[in-house]
Amino acid sequence: MQKFILATLLPLTALLASCGGAGTPSAVGSTTSTGGPSGGQQDAGPQTMSSEEAQILRALNEARATPRTCGDQRFGAAPPVTWNGYLAGAARAHAADMAQRRYFDHVTPDGTTPAQRVERAGYSGWTEVAENIAAGYTVANVMQGWIDSPSHCKTLMDATLKEVGIGYTYQPGTPYGTYWVQDFGTR
Repeated sequence: MQKFILATLLPLTALLASCGGAGTPSAVGSTTSTGGPSGGQQDAGPQTMSSEEAQILRALNEARATPRTCGDQRFGAAPPVTWNGYLAGAARAHAADMAQRRYFDHVTPDGTTPAQRVERAGYSGWTEVAENIAAGYTVANVMQGWIDSPSHCKTLMDATLKEVGIGYTYQPGTPYGTYWVQDFGTR
């Protein structure tokens, strides 16, 4: 059975204006199910990453190395995740799609889910898939936003997640400008 987790992050611009400080992330939802496709290629895909993706991968593994409380749940340090090019391809495509079509959601306007996107990108044989998304954050503050949000923090601290791909898009003139996707998986 596959385990599928969704967590989203969206800065509240009205809250930013009213409090004069950093925004409070808003979790849109979290879903878990079990079971999953089997078989397929087990390689890690292309290993290239942008400087922003490399920074977030380092920050993610630094965050996982520190025990923390996410909401009301305590987590011990988790092992580092490794880069997966197939997950990165799915994450990059989703970040770009959200910017181009001006939406912010785990499910695309035509109904494609994160699990479908990672499979289409070549990530097969998975037993668990999870996704964090964010919009409007800089490379300097997106990880802290995810850490400060209990549902996102739980996803990034989940020790059962072994691989990650990160996507980043900056598109001026869109509702948020920056769009981030972390696609996690375990095979």
